[in-house]
Amino acid sequence: MQTGLYLPGNGFLHRLHPLTKVSGCLALLVLAGLPWQRMPHAWLWAVLLLGILALAARTDGDMTFRTWARRLLLISAPFLLSMFLINGFLWPNTTNVLWEWGLLRLSADGLAFSAVIATRLVLAVAAFLLLFLTTHPADFVLGLEQLGLSHELAYLLLAVLSLLPRMYDRLQTIMMAQQARGLQTSGTLIQRMRALLPLFGPLVISALQDVEERAMALEARAFRAPTPKTTIRTLHDTSAQRIARWGMVLAALLLVLFMRWRFR
Repeated sequence: MQTGLYLPGNGFLHRLHPLTKVSGCLALLVLAGLPWQRMPHAWLWAVLLLGILALAARTDGDMTFRTWARRLLLISAPFLLSMFLINGFLWPNTTNVLWEWGLLRLSADGLAFSAVIATRLVLAVAAFLLLFLTTHPADFVLGLEQLGLSHELAYLLLAVLSLLPRMYDRLQTIMMAQQARGLQTSGTLIQRMRALLPLFGPLVISALQDVEERAMALEARAFRAPTPKTTIRTLHDTSAQRIARWGMVLAALLLVLFMRWRFR
């Protein structure tokens, strides 16, 4: 069964503690949200941050890097294209027009705004995509639980992370079973719409049954008992990683204070 975006491996990033990777992602998210557009050569900072992420993915292995780059492109490209088109041509009250044809006007202000938002979006998606590619969902949730998250919220988060892969696997099984019974899932638009009910009906029913089975299994294992929980998974942490986590958080906070002083 699939485990979300996770890509099995034993590279450098795979061996890091989940909280170390989360700290790095949050620090990079803070850096991406700073007003770099006010600094000279702001695009160099964006290229530098994205290059650091690419180097981290590359050190984890060729498979991690290729998967990360491909999924980043597939996820970001539609949003970036729509963002540049909408803001570029529909920017209100613009006077800096780069190109005009009839009612269409390409605004430089809209493109500049889109570039800032797109940079932040790509950096955020790239960081968290690399996090979930190299971190098993169970390890991610276990790390948060060690940080103080209750086991009820930890299980809820784990269920959310594994929901889409489980639904996708179940949908593929139902589709193959229905096709074996003669259901046409290809053809014209009307034929495809007719095939939705035989697919999503069993999908919803099986999902409800799965919820009931999970609830009964949790109750049988005394999930709500006020006792410490045990796990078969073990997270390896080191003092160097703990120092690195605090260092990344502190560096991000210091940089925020510096930017506030610089542009106050």
